[in-house]
Amino acid sequence: MNIFFTSDLHFNHQSVISKFEHRPFKTVEEMNQELVRRWNNKVEKGDLVYVLGDMFWKGDSGFIQNTLKSLNGQIILIKGNHDRWLHNSGNKKLLAGVKDYDEINVNLKDGTQRRCVLSHYFMPFYNGHFYNAILLHGHSHVSSEADEERKVAAYLNSNGYPNEIYNVGCMYFDYAPATLDEIIEKYKK
Repeated sequence: MNIFFTSDLHFNHQSVISKFEHRPFKTVEEMNQELVRRWNNKVEKGDLVYVLGDMFWKGDSGFIQNTLKSLNGQIILIKGNHDRWLHNSGNKKLLAGVKDYDEINVNLKDGTQRRCVLSHYFMPFYNGHFYNAILLHGHSHVSSEADEERKVAAYLNSNGYPNEIYNVGCMYFDYAPATLDEIIEKYKK
């Protein structure tokens, strides 16, 4: 079983294409189909995927449930600010879990284990930041806010407050979930 992370998929959200993120899709329908295709090209049926918030923007329960059923793996959602679709119990029960926040251990390919704090939001002083824990988050997309988060993290690191913080928004990983090894590798470059 592999463990993957992603966030801010925003299924059914026109504005992530046309306004604030300019995703490389012509229509919402194309984006929805491509998000499913890219997810299923990486994730196997027995894998676990942590979605760190904002999975769906809008959509009726039929669309949401059909989409969830079409995605490989078990999904644990860390709630984001746009996850109102969880109010429908039929939607919610298709997930392996729903949490506000989580802390897990993840084994890397080299055999080492890393503690990961999972949140929708950037938190510069997270549990274990002094002890080699990693914060995985989403929320800020590709924005000036994301730029400021990186500056804050760099400032804290240079002033004796260690942190290792990665934005796992789908837009940073070609609109597909990523393993912790892939996330660390991308940000080390």
